Amino acid sequence: MNISPSPSNSLNQQDVDGKHAAVHERTTTDDYDESPQQQRRPLKKRILAVLWDTFDKSPEERKLIGKLDWWILSYCCIAYFVKYLDQTNVSNAYVSGMKEDLNMTGNDLNYLSTFWTVGYIIGQLPSQIIITKVRPSIWLPTAELIWSFIVIGMAGAKDVKTLCGLRFIVGMLEASAYPGIMTLLGSWYTPMELGKRACIFQASSSAAQMFSGYLQAALYSGMDGRSGLRAWQWLFVFDGIIGIPICLYGYWAIPDSPNSSKARWLKPEDLQMANDRMLKQGRAPMKKLTWGIIRRVMSTWHVYLFCAIFIAHVLGIKIYSYFNLWLKATGRWSTEEVNIIPSAGYGLQIACTLTYAWTSDAIGLRWPLIIAACLVSIIGTIILSVWPEDNLAAMMTGWLLTFCETGAGALIITWINELLSYSAEHRALVIGVVETAAFTFQAWVPLFIYNTGDAPHFPIGYEMATMFFAIEIVLTLVILYLSKRYPITH
Repeated sequence: MNISPSPSNSLNQQDVDGKHAAVHERTTTDDYDESPQQQRRPLKKRILAVLWDTFDKSPEERKLIGKLDWWILSYCCIAYFVKYLDQTNVSNAYVSGMKEDLNMTGNDLNYLSTFWTVGYIIGQLPSQIIITKVRPSIWLPTAELIWSFIVIGMAGAKDVKTLCGLRFIVGMLEASAYPGIMTLLGSWYTPMELGKRACIFQASSSAAQMFSGYLQAALYSGMDGRSGLRAWQWLFVFDGIIGIPICLYGYWAIPDSPNSSKARWLKPEDLQMANDRMLKQGRAPMKKLTWGIIRRVMSTWHVYLFCAIFIAHVLGIKIYSYFNLWLKATGRWSTEEVNIIPSAGYGLQIACTLTYAWTSDAIGLRWPLIIAACLVSIIGTIILSVWPEDNLAAMMTGWLLTFCETGAGALIITWINELLSYSAEHRALVIGVVETAAFTFQAWVPLFIYNTGDAPHFPIGYEMATMFFAIEIVLTLVILYLSKRYPITH
């Protein structure tokens, strides 16, 4: 978010701060109080409001939210779709000829993931600091434009070392996407709206991974050898080209923050309503990020416990990214099938993520759905741990269930946005720290528990994933307790 409000469309800062302090005292963190008028709404309207939250809004507010969904949400989903294509395409390339062409052995695929993750870690906090000083409408699309060209360049890599270096740069630039977009969503949507949008946004990553498999399968059968390029090289070219028009769209679609927006698709009355909506939720506009704010954030329990829970989440869901390696290593399926079969898991992932979104918004709580998501995937990891490898039906069921927990990540970040509603800069900083901490562990832990040379058997990985999901459940309950017992309001 831009740190300085535009004089032409912002509220008086002192008025905002004063009103925000009063409003936040009345704002709960885990549930959403309804007015008596809302409680007396006809059952039909209440059901419609659960299905989609604009049905019970005033015509003016409904129109505003429609604009936000059309521009912000559409960009966020498409941009994150492209980001995930570029992040995960090496896995599809690996099982489609890249391994043999580049003479990859042992943990080389994990090293590609590690170099990307190290770049992602290094880029996290600088990106979140940049977003407080440079308009998101400039920073986010520009970062994506640069990494799209680098992804195209990956098609020309002649060895693993070159590919690792390019992956590092891509990771550093892609670090802007998830925390930046989640911070952006948290600046425009209320708690009753945010869960759905965050999970729809999260589901776009699942759609990207599904699409990547189909795209690689199509390229393998139709483009392999064209213009001297192998199918896996064409995958990098196509993925990079897809991102370029999305970046250009972002320069227009991203509205920055309500108190500093220059978006041409928002009228002055829209901005006033957007500011009022955030004020009612106790969400203050972005201020200048100072060392005092950083020290204050780092002295709260939020940052450490949310780091811990997100570390457990990221390490737990890492397991499903090895599904296609398991498929390839068994020798039962063709290259096209190895790329396509995981799409069933991504389809299940989308369905679960959207279910979590609608349910959590309907009940006004995040923690029950986080726990439920973990329990489903724990069943999957236990099946993988105890069932014989030759029981194909059981193993396929276990792998597919590991896809179900991913949507909990969006709920965790939504929970952060709600608990830290009192300060936009606190939200931005904590989300950045949480992401950095989680991917710091992802950079090295998979090297020890998912040795790609051991495929199709990952016994240590199965058991560790079970442990990570169990830790996530425990930390969810701890955060719930502390948010009630020791809330932080400034």
